[in-house]
Amino acid sequence: MAWERRVRRLIVEVDSELVVGYLTTGIGESHPLSFLARLCYGFLSRDWLVRVTHVYREANHVADGLANHAFSLQLGFSFFTSATSEISVLLLEDGGGST
Repeated sequence: MAWERRVRRLIVEVDSELVVGYLTTGIGESHPLSFLARLCYGFLSRDWLVRVTHVYREANHVADGLANHAFSLQLGFSFFTSATSEISVLLLEDGGGST
């Protein structure tokens, strides 16, 4: 989505240190998720600057809220043009440094 919107500098914040490690230092071919890591490498190797960093779940309420909200959605891709009222509150908390 960021690529299609011509974003060329991107910071991806992930709440799993394990995933950050897989994306920055690699993953063994025999690992059950190696196919997914290869897919991610394909995106990361495009002509753009992407930094993958770890962020604690408690410091990123929006991501945690969206992940929980996903359980109420149909399977597939969802694109939001505006934040729900619940997510708006979380945006304010994240922006204000609330924990």
